[in-house]
Amino acid sequence: MRIDEWLLFPLQVWNMGNFSSSSSSSPDGKLFRLYGYPVAHSASPAFHNEIFSAMRTDKHYTTYSTSKVIPDMLDEIRSDKLGGAAVTMPLKSAIIPYLDGISPESQATGAVNTLVKVPTPSENGTFSIIGTNTDILGVKNSLLKYLRQQHPSTPISNTSRYPKGLGGAGIVFGGGATTRSAVYALHTIGLHPIYLVNRDANEVAQVQANFPDLVKAGSLVHLTSPALVEELLAQPESPKVLMIVGAIPAIPPKTKEERMVYTTASHILTIPYEPPMLPEGSKDSLPIPTKRLFLEMAYKPRLTPMLQVATAHGWQPIVGTEAMLEQGYAQQRMWLKGDPSAATGSDPTILGPQVEQRAADLVAGMGDIVVKEAEIDRAANVDAAPIPKLN
Repeated sequence: MRIDEWLLFPLQVWNMGNFSSSSSSSPDGKLFRLYGYPVAHSASPAFHNEIFSAMRTDKHYTTYSTSKVIPDMLDEIRSDKLGGAAVTMPLKSAIIPYLDGISPESQATGAVNTLVKVPTPSENGTFSIIGTNTDILGVKNSLLKYLRQQHPSTPISNTSRYPKGLGGAGIVFGGGATTRSAVYALHTIGLHPIYLVNRDANEVAQVQANFPDLVKAGSLVHLTSPALVEELLAQPESPKVLMIVGAIPAIPPKTKEERMVYTTASHILTIPYEPPMLPEGSKDSLPIPTKRLFLEMAYKPRLTPMLQVATAHGWQPIVGTEAMLEQGYAQQRMWLKGDPSAATGSDPTILGPQVEQRAADLVAGMGDIVVKEAEIDRAANVDAAPIPKLN
């Protein structure tokens, strides 16, 4: 299902006024799932089960291979045995019409990667299935983590942002759902304008269509060549790029268009850094990076070619496993609390440093998952479940 199709379904957008949430009313289900196809190669089961083990619970996370939203999947989601779930491609948009509501993050990006069972206040003991997008928090919290490391004496909250008019820009390399999540994350940090680098103009247009207000404000400009980079970002009055998120596969470019992405990206990375000045009275602002941040979402290999180029030109490298960890922590926090809010997803006190460190140590030593048997798509001979009729 395309983004413009699910937008026809006026789902309730979740907020604290719609649903109650407390740790004492979180669901009792012991089963947690990853829905999508293919998923046999995913590191998510090892990561989440390590957290469950560290918390000394009997909860268990496993995969469910399906390329469509099928009736059996929906029955499981609605069952008491399920405590929460993750959703990956190709279901991130397709799942939306089947849910009871979505978070503002999912509404903005058109993507759901996490299902949270939220207590329904008017019906004791029942839960609503709310979809949210923790990929955004994977990006945002990774960037804030390294900003805190650069400024250890500066208090940085998860709601801090740069002030309007700063001239601190962000860039995203790539397209699709990950790019939309990165754009939203950079926007919540307060970066403006945000630029896009992508070989496919149609993908860029889809991202722009998802954020019309940003486009109207002069954001989401498609950087297609070094000449355009020079014109827009290398002049004395140009915005200063503070952060970049890379969201393209770490494979050698083959076509002319793919090579131009690397050429354009390299031109951006070589622009000398002239940090902008914070306006007077910006006491609650995020601090300016001492080294510009480059978060690479791909992590196979950990040090991708693009990240190597960025590091060589003085950028602060952030490997993709950092974002994977942060979005996974966010999922666990939300499941535990029965609360899909960004505030809960960003609260490190919920799991605690020891639990999170165990998961981080596991991921640090983890190699690629080797799939030894053919993965079977449960939806191969099954029609997608009918979309619920609107009331």
